[in-house]
Amino acid sequence: MAKTDISTTARQVELIIRQLDSLSTLPEVATAYLATVSGNKLDKPAITEIIESDAALTAKVFALAYAESVSFDAEKPSVKEAVAKLGAELIRELILSLKISQPRHCPSKQVENPLPVKALALHCLTVACAANEIGKLTLGPQDRSIAFSAALLHDIGKLAIAELMPRSFEKIAADAIEMNLSYQAAEQKHLGIDHTIIGKRLAEKWHLPKEIVMAIWLHHSDTEAISDNMTAGKITQVVALADIIANASGIGISGSCDHQPITPEILQSLNITNEQIEAIKRSLGEKVETKSNLLGLTNPHARTAYSQLLRETAEKLAADYKTLASGNRTLATATAHMELICESLLAVKPEMDTIEVSEIFAAAWQKHYQTGPVCIYTQFDPDQSTLEMVTVDDSNEPKTILVNVPAPADAIPPAIRKKFAVLKASETSKWIFDQLDFEMCKSSTMIIPLLVRQRAVGAIVFEHRSPSDPSDQSESLSAAASIAAGVIAMTGICRDHETLAEQFADLLGQLKITRDKLTEARSLAGVAEMAAGASHELNNPLAVISGRTQLLMDIETDENKQQMLKQIHARAGEVSQIVEDLMEFARPAAPNPVTISIEEVIGSAVRQTEEQYNLRKLELNLESPAEMPAVNVDIDQTAAAIKNILSNSLDSYPGENGPITITVDMPKEEGFVTVRITDTGCGMDTPTLAKAMQPFFSAKPAGRKRGMGLAHARRLLNLNNAELNIQSKPNHGTTATIKFKL
Repeated sequence: MAKTDISTTARQVELIIRQLDSLSTLPEVATAYLATVSGNKLDKPAITEIIESDAALTAKVFALAYAESVSFDAEKPSVKEAVAKLGAELIRELILSLKISQPRHCPSKQVENPLPVKALALHCLTVACAANEIGKLTLGPQDRSIAFSAALLHDIGKLAIAELMPRSFEKIAADAIEMNLSYQAAEQKHLGIDHTIIGKRLAEKWHLPKEIVMAIWLHHSDTEAISDNMTAGKITQVVALADIIANASGIGISGSCDHQPITPEILQSLNITNEQIEAIKRSLGEKVETKSNLLGLTNPHARTAYSQLLRETAEKLAADYKTLASGNRTLATATAHMELICESLLAVKPEMDTIEVSEIFAAAWQKHYQTGPVCIYTQFDPDQSTLEMVTVDDSNEPKTILVNVPAPADAIPPAIRKKFAVLKASETSKWIFDQLDFEMCKSSTMIIPLLVRQRAVGAIVFEHRSPSDPSDQSESLSAAASIAAGVIAMTGICRDHETLAEQFADLLGQLKITRDKLTEARSLAGVAEMAAGASHELNNPLAVISGRTQLLMDIETDENKQQMLKQIHARAGEVSQIVEDLMEFARPAAPNPVTISIEEVIGSAVRQTEEQYNLRKLELNLESPAEMPAVNVDIDQTAAAIKNILSNSLDSYPGENGPITITVDMPKEEGFVTVRITDTGCGMDTPTLAKAMQPFFSAKPAGRKRGMGLAHARRLLNLNNAELNIQSKPNHGTTATIKFKL
């Protein structure tokens, strides 16, 4: 996907996510919390414990506390204090209004969801329990409470994608599994943005505590770069460590396939030991089970119980809510309209972004001036042709869309770029009408500038419905637009600073990747030095040993001594082969690429494998298109790499020769052909898979293998512009995926 397409996709995703007012909760949790509501009474201790353990309820309570201007007594806000201060009625309304997640059915094909939302919610709960145990060792009571909430909410970006874009969510999860990628990398590939930024945006929109915002944003960043001096730095480190522990526990699913190890640096930063980490791991399952039972996650009949309980609750509360709704309508009718400027400025909060501020001014503009639909858009960069536009139609509901300014039209008409005037939009900006999903009367739709220091940074478009001439209101319109422009421009500057900070955090993550690659490169350089030295120092003595033992074998008549000499000769040969393997890995010959059919490369690899294992015929199933694509590679190096992979597959079948399936796919993305080598052997667990392509690593007993097969295969494939990824599961087999550039 081109860079501009990714950028536009990311902006579209942000606009979609922005519409989300709250997360949906699972029906199992809904069953648990509805049981605490009895008529007009609320079991407050029970509901508090449930809210503290559910991501959707926790986020909703913190957002409601902000909206109700709750003042916390403790230094750090907590769910428990928020519930206590909000009162029973507000909490009762909150839990009854929360959305319930529904499963997505695919009647055309039954495909197992690679990342069920329930499994993701269980992962979040596991991270929270781990963070609580870490907090007991490293944090005070108040920090421990906020760390639990931060850990519970750390993946709300994923939950939001699952709720609003379920098909994209499933594709991302499947891609992360297939390519053995981090979930972030798969998100960036599909959406141009990842769940940490989406989660941060939602946390800011819902005004969650700053400690939670930081943990959501930075829990995948390099922990060494998170300083104790940063706002909530230690809490973020606790959440990051808890996430690693939860991934290793196997409880729930996070969607990522690149589980990170626990580094000495994070242990040192948090002043915690490996023994303490192991103790946390041993007790984690019990802690999570307790919370899961509380939330009803283990209830197999949750949806049926939820429906029944909801009906019973609705019957009990119907009369009360009918009276309440009637009172609300009366109150709304009696409320007087406030002045546009006062209303807007009182509604604007420091944490809001440009879109939120524009929504406030658009809605207030429509109400105060009694207009029809209103549109507000900004253009801080004169060359920007794709703009974010806030619209408020006759339904009074604000909405944000992306609009494109077609060449040679102007986003802001020249007549109002530097001075205020009221113009007819039909005469200056016809392109606006074509991109709206509602009708505006062209003859009465006006456009005015948003001026900051005599420079337009955007415009307001509105349908004038008053009998008076809009030019007669020029002075008041100018004053209101000027204030709107100033506030919107300030939020734009703040958002630029936020973007720079996010880019800096991304650079920190890239720095860690680069540092890891540099470490691997240095390791390979060390292998090359060692191999060169070993070859020089060992080959001559080995040649002498091999030659002398051969001479002694020729003249020795004692059978026992003959046998010992044969063993010495064989072991000397093995040591010599090890040195040769090291040299081939560390300093392979430069490839001599030729254009050749992938079928011929595979055929050469199969023949070499059959010769190595003395097989008459390898039990092989080749699935390929009728016309095999050609690739530009060194056939000897590429065939040797595939042979090593086939050998690894055969070793997973003790005493057998397969079956092995090789699948050749024509490129799904332009410029690539994919070869998948699949076996159904013993497979590998997660720790083994993580090290499978490292030099010298072998899961076989000592003396059986040198552990160079997959490492050497990847090395040779990389030299030929090909990528190797391994996917495996214990007792289910292994799939090696090779992507060749065409």
